[in-house]
Amino acid sequence: MARMIVRPAVEKKYVSLHGSALLMAQARLIRSGIPCGLNSGSVEEKRYAARYAVHVDRLAAAKIRQHQMGGSEAVFMPDPESGRYEDGLHRRLEKAALRSLYTLGVDEGEVIITALPGRRYVVEDVRMPADRSKAVMSAKGQRSRRTEGYPANNEEGDSSLVSSLLMGMDPEFVLMKDNGDIVFASEFMERGGTVGSDAVRLRGEVIYPIAELRPSPKANPKELLLEMQKALREAHLLIQDRSLAWKAGALPYGDFPLGGHIHFSGVPLSLSLLQTLDNYVALPLALLEDPNGRLRRPRYGFLGDFRRQPYGGFEYRTLPSFLVSPLVAKVSLGVAYLAARYSDRLPGRPLNTERYHRAYYEGDKSVLKECIAGWHRDLSALPEYPDFAREIERAVAHMERGRTWDESRDIRPLWNIPTKP
Repeated sequence: MARMIVRPAVEKKYVSLHGSALLMAQARLIRSGIPCGLNSGSVEEKRYAARYAVHVDRLAAAKIRQHQMGGSEAVFMPDPESGRYEDGLHRRLEKAALRSLYTLGVDEGEVIITALPGRRYVVEDVRMPADRSKAVMSAKGQRSRRTEGYPANNEEGDSSLVSSLLMGMDPEFVLMKDNGDIVFASEFMERGGTVGSDAVRLRGEVIYPIAELRPSPKANPKELLLEMQKALREAHLLIQDRSLAWKAGALPYGDFPLGGHIHFSGVPLSLSLLQTLDNYVALPLALLEDPNGRLRRPRYGFLGDFRRQPYGGFEYRTLPSFLVSPLVAKVSLGVAYLAARYSDRLPGRPLNTERYHRAYYEGDKSVLKECIAGWHRDLSALPEYPDFAREIERAVAHMERGRTWDESRDIRPLWNIPTKP
Protein backbone atom coordinates (compact mmCIF):
# COMPACT_ATOMS: atom_id res chain seq x y z
CA MET A 1 0.00 0.00 0.00
CA ALA A 2 1.38 3.41 -0.98
CA ARG A 3 0.77 6.22 1.47
CA MET A 4 1.86 9.83 1.14
CA ILE A 5 1.06 13.27 2.51
CA VAL A 6 0.16 15.93 0.03
CA ARG A 7 -1.43 19.31 -0.02
CA PRO A 8 -5.13 19.21 -0.91
CA ALA A 9 -5.92 19.43 -4.56
CA VAL A 10 -9.09 21.12 -5.68
CA GLU A 11 -11.33 18.48 -7.28
CA LYS A 12 -13.29 20.18 -10.02
CA LYS A 13 -14.10 17.04 -11.92
CA TYR A 14 -17.13 16.00 -9.93
CA VAL A 15 -20.29 17.82 -8.88
CA SER A 16 -22.64 17.23 -5.97
CA LEU A 17 -26.35 16.60 -6.38
CA HIS A 18 -28.76 19.37 -5.51
CA GLY A 19 -32.46 19.98 -5.08
CA SER A 20 -34.89 17.20 -5.92
CA ALA A 21 -32.06 14.98 -7.24
CA LEU A 22 -30.38 15.17 -3.83
CA LEU A 23 -33.57 14.24 -1.99
CA MET A 24 -34.22 11.35 -4.37
CA ALA A 25 -30.65 10.11 -4.02
CA GLN A 26 -30.84 10.20 -0.23
CA ALA A 27 -34.10 8.23 -0.21
CA ARG A 28 -32.65 5.69 -2.62
CA LEU A 29 -29.47 5.20 -0.60
CA ILE A 30 -31.38 4.74 2.66
CA ARG A 31 -33.76 2.28 1.02
CA SER A 32 -30.73 0.32 -0.19
CA GLY A 33 -29.35 0.06 3.33
CA ILE A 34 -26.61 2.68 3.02
CA PRO A 35 -26.23 4.96 6.08
CA CYS A 36 -26.20 8.49 4.73
CA GLY A 37 -26.86 12.14 5.54
CA LEU A 38 -26.12 13.91 2.28
CA ASN A 39 -24.90 17.45 2.92
CA SER A 40 -26.07 17.33 6.52
CA GLY A 41 -24.39 17.40 9.91
CA SER A 42 -22.92 20.30 11.81
CA VAL A 43 -19.55 21.80 11.04
CA GLU A 44 -18.50 20.97 14.60
CA GLU A 45 -19.27 17.27 14.09
CA LYS A 46 -17.30 17.13 10.85
CA ARG A 47 -14.29 18.89 12.37
CA TYR A 48 -13.49 15.99 14.70
CA ALA A 49 -14.64 13.05 12.56
CA ALA A 50 -12.35 10.90 10.40
CA ARG A 51 -13.48 11.86 6.92
CA TYR A 52 -12.42 10.30 3.65
CA ALA A 53 -12.92 11.07 -0.03
CA VAL A 54 -13.04 7.87 -2.08
CA HIS A 55 -12.38 8.30 -5.80
CA VAL A 56 -14.03 5.60 -7.88
CA ASP A 57 -13.44 4.72 -11.51
CA ARG A 58 -14.96 1.68 -13.23
CA LEU A 59 -16.24 0.12 -10.05
CA ALA A 60 -12.91 0.35 -8.20
CA ALA A 61 -11.51 2.87 -5.71
CA ALA A 62 -8.54 4.45 -7.48
CA LYS A 63 -7.47 6.32 -4.33
CA ILE A 64 -8.70 7.31 -0.90
CA ARG A 65 -7.91 10.72 0.58
CA GLN A 66 -8.12 11.36 4.31
CA HIS A 67 -8.53 14.94 5.37
CA GLN A 68 -5.98 15.97 8.01
CA MET A 69 -5.97 18.72 10.61
CA GLY A 70 -4.19 21.78 9.24
CA GLY A 71 -5.37 21.34 5.68
CA SER A 72 -3.13 18.51 4.45
CA GLU A 73 -4.25 15.11 3.28
CA ALA A 74 -3.10 11.52 3.41
CA VAL A 75 -3.60 9.60 0.19
CA PHE A 76 -3.95 5.83 0.11
CA MET A 77 -3.66 3.70 -3.02
CA PRO A 78 -4.39 0.01 -3.61
CA ASP A 79 -1.56 -2.48 -3.74
CA PRO A 80 -0.20 -2.29 -7.31
CA GLU A 81 0.04 -6.08 -7.64
CA SER A 82 -3.18 -7.30 -6.05
CA GLY A 83 -5.26 -4.20 -6.75
CA ARG A 84 -6.63 -4.48 -3.18
CA TYR A 85 -6.32 -2.18 -0.20
CA GLU A 86 -4.42 -3.89 2.60
CA ASP A 87 -6.14 -2.02 5.43
CA GLY A 88 -9.58 -3.32 6.44
CA LEU A 89 -10.94 0.19 6.95
CA HIS A 90 -9.95 1.20 3.44
CA ARG A 91 -11.62 -1.92 1.99
CA ARG A 92 -14.83 -1.04 3.84
CA LEU A 93 -14.65 2.54 2.56
CA GLU A 94 -14.18 1.28 -0.99
CA LYS A 95 -17.14 -1.05 -0.67
CA ALA A 96 -19.36 1.74 0.71
CA ALA A 97 -18.34 4.13 -2.08
CA LEU A 98 -18.91 1.60 -4.86
CA ARG A 99 -22.27 0.64 -3.43
CA SER A 100 -23.35 4.29 -3.13
CA LEU A 101 -22.41 5.19 -6.69
CA TYR A 102 -23.91 2.03 -8.14
CA THR A 103 -27.15 2.68 -6.30
CA LEU A 104 -27.32 6.06 -8.06
CA GLY A 105 -26.59 4.54 -11.47
CA VAL A 106 -22.94 5.47 -12.07
CA ASP A 107 -19.57 3.72 -11.79
CA GLU A 108 -17.41 6.82 -11.46
CA GLY A 109 -17.29 9.66 -8.94
CA GLU A 110 -16.24 10.68 -5.48
CA VAL A 111 -17.92 9.68 -2.23
CA ILE A 112 -17.31 11.54 1.03
CA ILE A 113 -17.55 9.15 3.97
CA THR A 114 -17.20 9.64 7.71
CA ALA A 115 -15.87 6.59 9.55
CA LEU A 116 -17.56 5.88 12.88
CA PRO A 117 -16.66 3.58 15.79
CA GLY A 118 -17.60 -0.09 15.51
CA ARG A 119 -16.96 -0.50 11.75
CA ARG A 120 -19.79 1.90 11.03
CA TYR A 121 -19.83 4.76 8.54
CA VAL A 122 -22.07 7.44 7.08
CA VAL A 123 -22.03 8.73 3.50
CA GLU A 124 -22.00 12.55 3.56
CA ASP A 125 -21.81 13.43 -0.11
CA VAL A 126 -21.82 11.73 -3.51
CA ARG A 127 -20.21 13.60 -6.38
CA MET A 128 -20.24 12.47 -9.98
CA PRO A 129 -19.13 13.70 -13.39
CA ALA A 130 -21.26 16.65 -14.47
CA ASP A 131 -21.95 15.14 -17.87
CA ARG A 132 -23.29 11.93 -16.31
CA SER A 133 -25.36 13.32 -13.46
CA LYS A 134 -28.36 13.78 -15.77
CA ALA A 135 -28.30 10.07 -16.59
CA VAL A 136 -28.55 9.05 -12.94
CA MET A 137 -31.32 6.53 -12.37
CA SER A 138 -32.23 6.47 -16.04
CA ALA A 139 -34.63 3.70 -17.02
CA LYS A 140 -32.56 3.11 -20.13
CA GLY A 141 -29.55 0.86 -20.07
CA GLN A 142 -26.14 2.32 -20.76
CA ARG A 143 -23.65 0.59 -23.00
CA SER A 144 -20.62 -0.69 -21.20
CA ARG A 145 -17.51 1.43 -21.14
CA ARG A 146 -14.80 -0.64 -22.71
CA THR A 147 -12.81 -2.55 -20.13
CA GLU A 148 -9.07 -2.73 -20.50
CA GLY A 149 -7.98 -6.14 -21.68
CA TYR A 150 -11.31 -7.03 -23.25
CA PRO A 151 -12.40 -6.47 -26.87
CA ALA A 152 -15.54 -4.54 -27.72
CA ASN A 153 -18.58 -6.45 -28.95
CA ASN A 154 -19.26 -6.39 -32.67
CA GLU A 155 -22.61 -5.44 -34.25
CA GLU A 156 -24.08 -8.87 -33.55
CA GLY A 157 -23.36 -8.44 -29.86
CA ASP A 158 -20.75 -11.16 -30.12
CA SER A 159 -17.11 -11.03 -29.16
CA SER A 160 -14.20 -13.32 -28.53
CA LEU A 161 -14.57 -12.76 -24.79
CA VAL A 162 -17.64 -14.99 -24.58
CA SER A 163 -15.63 -17.97 -25.80
CA SER A 164 -13.78 -17.83 -22.48
CA LEU A 165 -16.86 -17.28 -20.30
CA LEU A 166 -16.91 -19.56 -17.26
CA MET A 167 -19.52 -19.73 -14.52
CA GLY A 168 -19.28 -21.09 -11.01
CA MET A 169 -21.43 -20.85 -7.90
CA ASP A 170 -21.58 -21.30 -4.13
CA PRO A 171 -25.25 -21.64 -3.09
CA GLU A 172 -25.97 -22.17 0.60
CA PHE A 173 -28.34 -24.17 2.78
CA VAL A 174 -28.94 -24.81 6.47
CA LEU A 175 -29.65 -27.97 8.47
CA MET A 176 -32.67 -27.89 10.75
CA LYS A 177 -34.33 -30.16 13.29
CA ASP A 178 -38.08 -30.78 13.38
CA ASN A 179 -38.41 -28.31 16.27
CA GLY A 180 -36.90 -25.49 14.18
CA ASP A 181 -33.47 -25.51 15.81
CA ILE A 182 -30.47 -25.23 13.53
CA VAL A 183 -27.53 -27.65 13.53
CA PHE A 184 -24.22 -26.16 12.43
CA ALA A 185 -22.88 -27.46 9.12
CA SER A 186 -19.40 -27.56 10.68
CA GLU A 187 -20.52 -30.68 12.61
CA PHE A 188 -20.45 -32.61 9.33
CA MET A 189 -17.99 -30.91 6.98
CA GLU A 190 -14.72 -29.02 6.86
CA ARG A 191 -14.46 -25.43 5.72
CA GLY A 192 -12.94 -26.10 2.29
CA GLY A 193 -13.81 -28.46 -0.54
CA THR A 194 -16.69 -28.91 -2.95
CA VAL A 195 -19.01 -29.10 0.06
CA GLY A 196 -17.95 -26.98 3.00
CA SER A 197 -19.13 -24.85 5.87
CA ASP A 198 -19.25 -21.07 5.58
CA ALA A 199 -18.29 -18.57 8.26
CA VAL A 200 -20.70 -16.19 9.97
CA ARG A 201 -19.78 -13.57 12.58
CA LEU A 202 -22.49 -13.55 15.26
CA ARG A 203 -22.20 -11.32 18.33
CA GLY A 204 -18.44 -11.10 17.89
CA GLU A 205 -17.91 -14.84 17.47
CA VAL A 206 -17.01 -16.58 14.19
CA ILE A 207 -19.09 -19.71 13.66
CA TYR A 208 -19.72 -22.07 10.72
CA PRO A 209 -23.44 -22.81 10.61
CA ILE A 210 -24.08 -22.69 6.85
CA ALA A 211 -23.39 -25.42 4.29
CA GLU A 212 -22.12 -24.30 0.91
CA LEU A 213 -21.74 -26.09 -2.46
CA ARG A 214 -18.75 -25.16 -4.64
CA PRO A 215 -18.97 -27.20 -7.83
CA SER A 216 -16.36 -26.91 -10.56
CA PRO A 217 -16.96 -23.98 -12.93
CA LYS A 218 -18.29 -24.68 -16.40
CA ALA A 219 -18.85 -22.74 -19.61
CA ASN A 220 -22.38 -24.08 -19.98
CA PRO A 221 -24.98 -23.51 -17.24
CA LYS A 222 -26.54 -26.92 -17.80
CA GLU A 223 -23.19 -28.58 -17.21
CA LEU A 224 -22.73 -26.41 -14.13
CA LEU A 225 -26.08 -27.61 -12.82
CA LEU A 226 -24.93 -31.23 -13.20
CA GLU A 227 -21.81 -30.38 -11.18
CA MET A 228 -24.04 -28.85 -8.51
CA GLN A 229 -26.10 -32.04 -8.34
CA LYS A 230 -22.89 -34.04 -7.86
CA ALA A 231 -22.05 -31.71 -4.97
CA LEU A 232 -25.49 -32.31 -3.45
CA ARG A 233 -24.86 -36.06 -3.52
CA GLU A 234 -21.48 -35.50 -1.86
CA ALA A 235 -23.23 -33.45 0.82
CA HIS A 236 -25.60 -36.38 1.36
CA LEU A 237 -22.63 -38.62 2.14
CA LEU A 238 -21.21 -36.10 4.61
CA ILE A 239 -24.46 -35.24 6.44
CA GLN A 240 -25.31 -38.63 7.89
CA ASP A 241 -28.04 -37.44 10.24
CA ARG A 242 -31.04 -38.08 7.97
CA SER A 243 -33.45 -36.51 10.46
CA LEU A 244 -32.18 -33.04 9.59
CA ALA A 245 -34.06 -31.08 6.92
CA TRP A 246 -32.04 -29.15 4.34
CA LYS A 247 -33.49 -25.70 3.75
CA ALA A 248 -32.61 -23.00 1.22
CA GLY A 249 -34.06 -19.81 -0.25
CA ALA A 250 -33.52 -16.38 1.31
CA LEU A 251 -34.25 -16.66 5.03
CA PRO A 252 -35.38 -20.11 6.15
CA TYR A 253 -33.76 -19.46 9.56
CA GLY A 254 -33.91 -15.90 10.86
CA ASP A 255 -30.35 -15.44 12.07
CA PHE A 256 -28.67 -16.66 8.90
CA PRO A 257 -29.74 -15.13 5.54
CA LEU A 258 -28.68 -17.37 2.65
CA GLY A 259 -27.11 -16.49 -0.68
CA GLY A 260 -26.84 -18.07 -4.11
CA HIS A 261 -23.68 -16.44 -5.43
CA ILE A 262 -22.79 -16.89 -9.10
CA HIS A 263 -19.18 -16.52 -10.24
CA PHE A 264 -18.11 -15.24 -13.65
CA SER A 265 -14.78 -15.12 -15.44
CA GLY A 266 -13.96 -14.31 -19.05
CA VAL A 267 -16.42 -11.41 -19.11
CA PRO A 268 -15.57 -7.85 -17.98
CA LEU A 269 -17.20 -6.55 -14.82
CA SER A 270 -19.08 -3.35 -15.65
CA LEU A 271 -21.94 -1.17 -14.51
CA SER A 272 -23.99 -2.39 -17.46
CA LEU A 273 -23.44 -6.07 -16.67
CA LEU A 274 -24.34 -5.63 -13.00
CA GLN A 275 -27.50 -3.76 -13.97
CA THR A 276 -28.35 -6.52 -16.44
CA LEU A 277 -27.95 -9.17 -13.74
CA ASP A 278 -30.10 -7.15 -11.32
CA ASN A 279 -32.90 -6.54 -13.81
CA TYR A 280 -32.95 -9.92 -15.53
CA VAL A 281 -32.02 -12.32 -12.68
CA ALA A 282 -32.61 -10.68 -9.28
CA LEU A 283 -35.92 -9.07 -10.24
CA PRO A 284 -37.70 -12.27 -11.35
CA LEU A 285 -36.35 -14.12 -8.31
CA ALA A 286 -37.90 -11.41 -6.10
CA LEU A 287 -41.22 -12.34 -7.69
CA LEU A 288 -40.71 -16.07 -7.13
CA GLU A 289 -39.33 -15.85 -3.58
CA ASP A 290 -41.15 -16.82 -0.41
CA PRO A 291 -42.73 -13.61 1.02
CA ASN A 292 -40.59 -14.04 4.15
CA GLY A 293 -37.47 -13.67 2.00
CA ARG A 294 -37.98 -9.91 1.66
CA LEU A 295 -36.63 -9.52 5.19
CA ARG A 296 -33.18 -10.50 3.88
CA ARG A 297 -32.97 -7.07 2.20
CA PRO A 298 -31.35 -4.55 2.34
CA ARG A 299 -28.55 -5.86 4.56
CA TYR A 300 -28.21 -8.80 2.15
CA GLY A 301 -29.60 -9.17 -1.34
CA PHE A 302 -29.04 -5.52 -2.19
CA LEU A 303 -28.79 -4.66 -5.88
CA GLY A 304 -25.39 -4.71 -7.54
CA ASP A 305 -23.67 -6.69 -4.77
CA PHE A 306 -20.43 -8.05 -6.19
CA ARG A 307 -16.95 -9.08 -5.07
CA ARG A 308 -13.86 -9.31 -7.24
CA GLN A 309 -12.10 -12.66 -7.04
CA PRO A 310 -8.39 -13.59 -7.25
CA TYR A 311 -9.00 -15.68 -10.40
CA GLY A 312 -9.66 -12.44 -12.28
CA GLY A 313 -13.42 -12.66 -12.40
CA PHE A 314 -16.13 -11.60 -9.99
CA GLU A 315 -18.90 -13.00 -7.83
CA TYR A 316 -22.48 -11.71 -8.17
CA ARG A 317 -23.88 -11.87 -4.62
CA THR A 318 -27.40 -10.41 -4.79
CA LEU A 319 -29.39 -13.63 -5.24
CA PRO A 320 -30.86 -15.82 -2.49
CA SER A 321 -30.02 -19.52 -2.46
CA PHE A 322 -31.59 -20.93 -5.63
CA LEU A 323 -31.15 -24.46 -4.23
CA VAL A 324 -34.72 -23.94 -3.03
CA SER A 325 -36.05 -25.66 -6.18
CA PRO A 326 -34.72 -27.15 -9.45
CA LEU A 327 -36.80 -24.69 -11.49
CA VAL A 328 -35.42 -21.67 -9.63
CA ALA A 329 -31.86 -23.02 -9.99
CA LYS A 330 -32.26 -23.62 -13.73
CA VAL A 331 -33.77 -20.18 -14.33
CA SER A 332 -31.12 -18.45 -12.20
CA LEU A 333 -28.19 -20.10 -13.98
CA GLY A 334 -29.71 -20.00 -17.46
CA VAL A 335 -30.70 -16.33 -17.35
CA ALA A 336 -27.42 -15.37 -15.63
CA TYR A 337 -25.61 -17.00 -18.55
CA LEU A 338 -27.75 -15.11 -21.09
CA ALA A 339 -27.17 -11.86 -19.17
CA ALA A 340 -23.39 -12.30 -19.27
CA ARG A 341 -23.38 -13.51 -22.86
CA TYR A 342 -25.75 -10.88 -24.29
CA SER A 343 -25.77 -7.98 -21.83
CA ASP A 344 -25.66 -5.44 -24.67
CA ARG A 345 -28.91 -6.87 -26.05
CA LEU A 346 -30.77 -6.64 -22.74
CA PRO A 347 -31.56 -2.92 -22.31
CA GLY A 348 -34.39 -3.08 -19.73
CA ARG A 349 -33.62 -1.19 -16.49
CA PRO A 350 -36.91 -1.00 -14.57
CA LEU A 351 -35.00 -1.15 -11.27
CA ASN A 352 -33.42 2.21 -12.11
CA THR A 353 -36.82 3.84 -11.66
CA GLU A 354 -38.15 4.73 -8.23
CA ARG A 355 -41.33 2.70 -8.68
CA TYR A 356 -39.61 -0.64 -9.22
CA HIS A 357 -36.58 0.08 -7.05
CA ARG A 358 -38.91 0.67 -4.11
CA ALA A 359 -40.99 -2.38 -4.98
CA TYR A 360 -37.87 -4.59 -5.01
CA TYR A 361 -36.79 -3.58 -1.51
CA GLU A 362 -40.35 -3.61 -0.12
CA GLY A 363 -41.18 -6.95 -1.73
CA ASP A 364 -44.19 -5.50 -3.58
CA LYS A 365 -44.83 -8.27 -6.07
CA SER A 366 -47.95 -6.61 -7.51
CA VAL A 367 -45.75 -3.80 -8.85
CA LEU A 368 -42.79 -5.96 -9.88
CA LYS A 369 -45.20 -8.15 -11.83
CA GLU A 370 -45.58 -5.31 -14.34
CA CYS A 371 -42.01 -6.06 -15.51
CA ILE A 372 -42.63 -9.67 -16.56
CA ALA A 373 -43.75 -8.98 -20.15
CA GLY A 374 -40.72 -6.82 -21.01
CA TRP A 375 -38.39 -9.25 -19.26
CA HIS A 376 -39.70 -12.20 -21.28
CA ARG A 377 -39.82 -10.25 -24.56
CA ASP A 378 -36.13 -9.26 -24.29
CA LEU A 379 -34.95 -12.76 -23.35
CA SER A 380 -37.00 -14.48 -26.06
CA ALA A 381 -35.26 -12.35 -28.74
CA LEU A 382 -31.83 -13.77 -27.85
CA PRO A 383 -30.20 -16.39 -30.14
CA GLU A 384 -29.79 -19.00 -27.39
CA TYR A 385 -33.21 -18.47 -25.82
CA PRO A 386 -34.59 -21.81 -27.14
CA ASP A 387 -32.03 -23.66 -24.98
CA PHE A 388 -33.63 -22.21 -21.84
CA ALA A 389 -37.18 -21.51 -23.07
CA ARG A 390 -38.87 -24.35 -21.20
CA GLU A 391 -37.69 -23.26 -17.74
CA ILE A 392 -38.12 -19.53 -18.44
CA GLU A 393 -41.69 -19.97 -19.67
CA ARG A 394 -42.57 -22.11 -16.64
CA ALA A 395 -41.17 -19.32 -14.46
CA VAL A 396 -43.25 -16.75 -16.35
CA ALA A 397 -46.38 -18.82 -15.70
CA HIS A 398 -45.54 -19.01 -11.98
CA MET A 399 -44.92 -15.26 -11.77
CA GLU A 400 -48.16 -14.41 -13.57
CA ARG A 401 -50.13 -16.66 -11.18
CA GLY A 402 -48.35 -15.27 -8.13
CA ARG A 403 -46.83 -18.64 -7.19
CA THR A 404 -43.79 -18.47 -4.91
CA TRP A 405 -41.36 -20.97 -3.48
CA ASP A 406 -41.85 -22.31 0.04
CA GLU A 407 -38.55 -22.12 1.90
CA SER A 408 -39.88 -24.04 4.87
CA ARG A 409 -39.65 -27.19 2.71
CA ASP A 410 -36.91 -29.78 2.92
CA ILE A 411 -35.12 -29.48 -0.43
CA ARG A 412 -33.80 -33.06 -0.48
CA PRO A 413 -36.81 -34.69 -2.20
CA LEU A 414 -36.77 -31.96 -4.86
CA TRP A 415 -33.21 -32.97 -5.80
CA ASN A 416 -33.76 -36.73 -5.39
CA ILE A 417 -31.63 -36.89 -2.26
CA PRO A 418 -32.81 -39.73 0.04
CA THR A 419 -34.29 -38.66 3.37
CA LYS A 420 -34.34 -42.14 4.96
CA PRO A 421 -31.35 -43.94 6.55
